[in-house]
Amino acid sequence: MKILIVDDDEMVVDSFEVILSTVPEFEIVGSAYNGQEAIEFCKDNPVEIVLMDIQMPVTDGIAACRIIKYNNPEIKIIMLTTFHDYKSIHQSLQAGASGYLLKSDDLEKQKLTIQSVYAGLPIISEEALKSFREAKMDNQLTLRENEILELIANGLSNKEIASQLYISEGTVRNNVSIILDKLELRDRTQLAIYYWQLKTEE
Repeated sequence: MKILIVDDDEMVVDSFEVILSTVPEFEIVGSAYNGQEAIEFCKDNPVEIVLMDIQMPVTDGIAACRIIKYNNPEIKIIMLTTFHDYKSIHQSLQAGASGYLLKSDDLEKQKLTIQSVYAGLPIISEEALKSFREAKMDNQLTLRENEILELIANGLSNKEIASQLYISEGTVRNNVSIILDKLELRDRTQLAIYYWQLKTEE
């Protein structure tokens, strides 16, 4: 299988090239040091698997993943990173990634992930998946903020929420702003979607 390694740290790239080259079925066809270089490489060269870092200059890994999958849907991308927060995992999967590996995962796990993704099996590192679940379960909202989130998800207006909770509309507005900030969401619609996604996973 033809593998492209993408990371802005030259030592990381060199390390993966050396290690993965020991696996007979792996062929390292190239390396790139930012997302834009990866996009250009995939346009002009045969690539089957991309190991893609997330945090990179010029074009980050998530944006590059989205563009590569649009141009070459047959290419499978594994996000390679030291980060294992919910936001990165969620965005990577939305962008079309087939797998997610922590750089701290041992060599055997990295090999297995690459082989599994090549075979068409979406894979996420166990540690990454654990952090994904924990982050979604622990949204860091207070009891009152969770109450307001639930009422928003059920379609109540600020006025109706204020009446039901015996607080002022101004307090509701302040709490809504805090909730949006904590969850890094844009509006009430996204809050409702977030709430019902959590409910379906319980």
